[in-house]
Amino acid sequence: MTDDDLCRMTATDLLPKLQTGEIRAARLMRAVLDRIERLDDRTNGIAHVDPEAAMAEAEARDRDLASGEAPGALQGIPVTAKDLLKVRGLPLEMGSFAFEGQVPDEDAEAIARLRRKGAIPFAKTTTPEFGHKVLTDCPTEGISRNPWDTDRSCGGSSGGAGIGAAMGFGPLHVSSDGAGSGRIPASACGVAGIKATWGAIPHETTTDVFGSFTCIGVMGRSIADLALGLNGMKGPDRRDPWSFGGSADPITLPDDPVAALKGLKVRVLMRTVNDWVHPDVEKAVRNAVETMIDAGARDVGMIEDPVYDNASALVYMRAYQYSRFGHLLEEHGDRMDRTARMSLTPGPTHTYDILATAMRARTDILREVERQFDGADIYVTPTIATPSLSVDQKQDEPLVVDGVEYGPLREAWYPYTVPQNASGHPAMSVPVGMSSDGIPIGMQIVGPWHSEARILAVAAAIERLMPWADRWPPAATG
Repeated sequence: MTDDDLCRMTATDLLPKLQTGEIRAARLMRAVLDRIERLDDRTNGIAHVDPEAAMAEAEARDRDLASGEAPGALQGIPVTAKDLLKVRGLPLEMGSFAFEGQVPDEDAEAIARLRRKGAIPFAKTTTPEFGHKVLTDCPTEGISRNPWDTDRSCGGSSGGAGIGAAMGFGPLHVSSDGAGSGRIPASACGVAGIKATWGAIPHETTTDVFGSFTCIGVMGRSIADLALGLNGMKGPDRRDPWSFGGSADPITLPDDPVAALKGLKVRVLMRTVNDWVHPDVEKAVRNAVETMIDAGARDVGMIEDPVYDNASALVYMRAYQYSRFGHLLEEHGDRMDRTARMSLTPGPTHTYDILATAMRARTDILREVERQFDGADIYVTPTIATPSLSVDQKQDEPLVVDGVEYGPLREAWYPYTVPQNASGHPAMSVPVGMSSDGIPIGMQIVGPWHSEARILAVAAAIERLMPWADRWPPAATG
């Protein structure tokens, strides 16, 4: 077995071999590190890595196993984390010169749980500055590129995690998602990614544990790996009040996920606040739904067109970002990303009236998402309205396809992913095909609160019926 063969294996397939010592953690880590060194200059998905520390931790896992210590539930699995999350001993720069050289001496709880189970958090993945946009470029790391076409964006803000999963830079990649930040790059890069229910994975390091939209999630190349990653991080933590409603009980996928589709009631939302969907995207999503129906699911049809006030949801998000980073403007503003600086600059419309509207809108969004489950077990949408955009796309510029302008990105490109952050519902993106020019297309699956097991089972059925794991992007070869 070559090193590239190792890097192409899923965590689920690697784990029993790591737990018995058939594959040594040090060999796997060295293979992953060498692959990053050889290939990451094509895509720029890795922000920080400490090879010596990673190898030392892997060798320690091997020594413990050889001495008779029981292997961990995630023994020797390499894990990356988005550079908005604390990982002990690795820089936490958030794509900003304002935090240049900052290195935490402890892990975020989600990362700590993975480490306690034997996983090795070894690298940080790229993010736009402060994670403020759905494209991944930043002042400190430059532009991150799509592995399927390096002239296109990898999406964001967990763009580096999407790249890592697509390129084989380890099997598990911890993301965060505040308006689609995990699902959008998963779709763009042709991998699977999940945003769990608020608090299913504790996010105790956020400055507003009650009001933040951001949830921790995971990306990978297989649905079983996503379940493995969630199981490694989920469960209550007293520092995050939303987590009190969660459970540490592991998610188990059905032995026959296709059989589990029988009788499943599915609602399809091809459009929400957007008027246009790329024909390739609509075709791929409808094909996936028809495949599910052929396996026994039932399309329960549309109810009234959903109405989501995504612009008001943005008020909450920007207010949170300002409370956390606004004080940096005076000293560091001249070296910030232009749109990051704009997002942290309060305007004349930031008033009590606007805040009151946003509070009502957030409640309305929750009820609108819930309404989609009237007579349905899940609902599905495109993840993004058109496959990955040009690498030159700007966050504050409209979506333009073939010379036609379709409106602001938030309303035209990713209107599907914002509501579940405002409402707290679990949602994930799963690959369902390729565009006519060879770019991945993702479908979003949304379920009721704490229904991660259900939506993962649906995704596992799609994975079985429409396999994608053996499809590797051009940048990942050679």
